Amino acid sequence: MLEDVFSIPTRALIRQGGRACFYRLVNTSPLLIQVQSGTKIVMAEDKALRLEAGAYGLLPDYRPLTMENIPKAPQKYQTLALPVPRQLFEDAYTRMGSIAVPFRPVPASASNLPEEAAALFDYCCRPGNLTRLPVAIAKARLMELITWFALCGAVLGQCQSPRLEDRLRQMIESDTAVDWTLGQAARAFAMSEATLRRKLAAEGTGFSEILSDTRMNRALALIQTTTLPMAQVALEVGYDSPSQFAARFKERFGVNPRHVRSGPERFERIGAEVERSGADMLSG
Repeated sequence: MLEDVFSIPTRALIRQGGRACFYRLVNTSPLLIQVQSGTKIVMAEDKALRLEAGAYGLLPDYRPLTMENIPKAPQKYQTLALPVPRQLFEDAYTRMGSIAVPFRPVPASASNLPEEAAALFDYCCRPGNLTRLPVAIAKARLMELITWFALCGAVLGQCQSPRLEDRLRQMIESDTAVDWTLGQAARAFAMSEATLRRKLAAEGTGFSEILSDTRMNRALALIQTTTLPMAQVALEVGYDSPSQFAARFKERFGVNPRHVRSGPERFERIGAEVERSGADMLSG
């Protein structure tokens, strides 16, 4: 039951100083977002969604996305993101009854979101607002927000059968600093190393590839949403050497991690809770 495992989502403020395009980003939770400055372009299945400052959108979970974030001088690129459990989307759509849910989850924009809905999004994103409410009320507020987005065209696609890769990402994401091994993963999924290796190969991937990619996704989120020093970001994702981390990050994303944060302004500290959990479920 969702009631037993539900935790209040924490919003994350994504900031980026340098223009960059990131390929194959995977979020482990659906995201409701508002682009506050700059431009965001999201690609999925060769279809591009362009969100300008002020626009609202929905990014699906467990879909590799290409995201380009474009700052508009003199401001940094900035987006507010709220991760919401998938089950709440499904419950909200069931209550709506007549909503047409796409077969495949793809990025979508919420066109002409009413002021009331925009105010609710702002309310849900303000630190402490939802946590002060009884869980049932907090869930009701989030489901109302999901309903507004759906009425404005942003509907989350159907849940696809979970891949072993997705389950492995979740496990690694629980603590990206751990020195995860194939053996640990195999034991967690109650299978032999050979079976795990074979099943991942059938999905077109491998353990080392998923481990590295999950760490880099997490690193990007930390760089975009916190003011942690790069050396600390490296440690958070399992790298003792900042230079080795920077090289791996550039290999994965094509840019130096400092380029993501570049700009004349100092980053504002946005709170330890966001640093530890707001970045856990998002990339982009």
